[in-house]
Order: sequence, then structure tokens, then C-alpha cells
Amino acid sequence: MKKKILGIVLALGLMCSFTACGSSNDAATATTAATTAATEAVAEATTEAGAAVAEATTEATTEATTEATTEATTTTTEAAAEIKLRLNVLYNDSDSNYYSTEVSADEVTVTENGQYELTFDCATDLTDNAKTAGVRNLQHLTAIFVYDQAVRDGSEAASPLKTADIRWDKVVVDGVELAVTNSDFKSALKSNGIFDTNDPINSWDGSAVEGMVEAGEHVLDFADNENPQKITVTFTIDNLEFK
Repeated sequence: MKKKILGIVLALGLMCSFTACGSSNDAATATTAATTAATEAVAEATTEAGAAVAEATTEATTEATTEATTEATTTTTEAAAEIKLRLNVLYNDSDSNYYSTEVSADEVTVTENGQYELTFDCATDLTDNAKTAGVRNLQHLTAIFVYDQAVRDGSEAASPLKTADIRWDKVVVDGVELAVTNSDFKSALKSNGIFDTNDPINSWDGSAVEGMVEAGEHVLDFADNENPQKITVTFTIDNLEFK
């Protein structure tokens, strides 16, 4: 840019020199040449200035766009770093001919290690299908377990976790606390990548609490409660790592 401006100055000086020292024809010719040179120099300098401005504008726009995209991506990633869990009750009820899973309305959103609590209440959580079949309480069970709700409702095929451990802290049925027989941490993820705790109550692999009795092949009942209505499970999540 500085070189172009210098060219304009020299061209104008040349024009003046010829005008002062030569004939009128020579002066006119020199003036025309100098004017043309000056005009070309101004045009070239203007073009370069415009290009510089355009380049600076492009760089600023690109930088701003990149920054905004990065922030949006980060926000999306942070928003996705959670898992919603619910308490699931799997019935094995030959009396009612009901063998389906009922899911609590109660839900926890897990974003970090810590203690959480879920409740299943027959008064509010039994589906119409279960009620129509004759299910009235928490008896004749295969299992009660904590499960990834996004997988349950079909919106995801697996849980968004690399690792997650769980420990049972407390299990309360109709206000009565059951003794936890195993309070060690264990993985909450199955080999298929789904958050599925399998217990604290399970008729196949054994329960993590006392107070359960077998009522048939792979069927469990609560021993000291003929009509259990509500169960609350308190648990701690540790070693949580999202994908």
C-alpha cells in the first residue's frame, strides 16, 4: 500500500516536472501520462485496500463462527451428560396371568456421583393393564431394579456411560426398612451397555435384602407383608463416567 502511494506521488512529480521544463505539447503529453499513471496507481491502491478489508472481515467472521460453533457443541455435550433412571417392577404373577414390567413415575436425573432415591407406589404407578389383570400390590415378583428410562422407552439403544457403580443404602417397604445384605459397590452396567442393576430384589440371582420368600419358581413375595404397596430404594452412584 505504501509503495502504491509513493508511485502516485512520483507520477504527480513527473507531471509537474514536464510541465515546467518542456514545450506545451510535451507538457500536455507528460501530463496525460502522469495523470494516467496516477489514476492507475490510485485504482490499484484502492483495490488492495478493499482486498485487505475483505480479508480482515472474512477472518473476523470465520473466527466468530468457529467460536460460536465450539460453544454450541460444548453446551450440547454438557446437556447430554446425564442419565434418567426409574424403578422397575417385573411381575411373575400366575394368579393374575401378568408377567410384565411396571415402571415408576418417580425419576432421578443422574449427572454426577452421589446418593439418589426412587419410589414405586402401586396407588399411582400401576398401569391400567396391570389393574385390569388384577394386580393390586407388590407380590409375585421376578425382580425390582433400577433401569435407564431412555432405553426403556425406546429412545436409546444403550446408556451414555463408560462406567457406573452402584451401592444399595436402604430399602423401605410400606415404612419398614429391610436389612441390606450386600452394601458393596458393583457395576450398574450390563455387558450390553445398559444401566440395569438387576436387583435389589431378584428371584434368579438373589436379592440384596432380607425379608423375601419364594412363592413359586422364580417368584418372590415380601415375607412379612401380605399387601405391600410402596417401595423406596436409596442408592449411591460412584465411578460415573459418561461417553
